[in-house]
Amino acid sequence: MNKKLRNFIIKIVVLISIAGLFLLLNKLFFNLKPEDIQKWVENFGGWAPVILMGIFAIRPFTLIPLSIIALSSGLIFGPHMGTLYNIIGTVIGAATSFAAVRIFTDEAHIEDRNLDTLKEFKNDLEENGFKFVLMLRLIPALNFDLLTFFCAKMKVIWWKFLLATLVGTIPGSFMFGYFGSSLLKLKPMNLIILAGIVVVLALLAYLTKRKLGSKYDLDELKDEMKELKN
Repeated sequence: MNKKLRNFIIKIVVLISIAGLFLLLNKLFFNLKPEDIQKWVENFGGWAPVILMGIFAIRPFTLIPLSIIALSSGLIFGPHMGTLYNIIGTVIGAATSFAAVRIFTDEAHIEDRNLDTLKEFKNDLEENGFKFVLMLRLIPALNFDLLTFFCAKMKVIWWKFLLATLVGTIPGSFMFGYFGSSLLKLKPMNLIILAGIVVVLALLAYLTKRKLGSKYDLDELKDEMKELKN
C-alpha cells in the first residue's frame, strides 16, 4: 500500500477512534445531549455566531488547531449551520492571517537561497494563484496556516487566495460540521453523509496529490516552506 495512502487511512481510523471514545465517555459519565449544548448557546442569543467568528479570526495567531474549532462548530450549531459557519470562519481566519503577514512582514526573496523546489512552486503560484491554492487546500499535504503564510509572502493576489480558500475549504467544512454534530449522539444519516464526504475527500486528495506530486516533491516543498518561515 502507498505510504501516503496508509497514513491517510491511519488518520481516519484515529479520528473515528477518538469519536468512539468521546461517545463512550459521554454515555458513561457526562450524559450530555445536543439539546443541552444548544440551550447553553441560546443564552448568548445572536452573539453566539459572532463569538465563533471572532475565535476563527484570532485562531491563526494561537496554538489552537483549526480542526478543534471546526468540530466545536458542528457540535454547537448542528451539521448545517455548523458547516456554514466553518466555511465563513475559516475564510475570515485566513484573511486576518494573510493581512497580518502582508502588513507586518516583507516580501520573501528566495532567489539566492538553496530552495529549488520552492522557487519553482513560487513561480507557478504567482502565475496561477487560484489554481494552486485551491489544489493545496483540498489536500492535507501542507499545514493550513503555513500555506497562508507562504502565499502572503509571495505576489499572490489576495482575492484569488481567499476565493481559492473558500472553495477548497467546503469539503473539509462539511466533514467537520457533520462529524462534530455526531459527537454526542449517533445519527445514522449523519454518519452516512460523513462517510460519503470522507470518500470524496480521499478521492480529491489522491487526484490532487497525484497531479502535484508529478511536478513537485511535496515533502521537500513542505520542508522548504518551514525553512523559509523559520
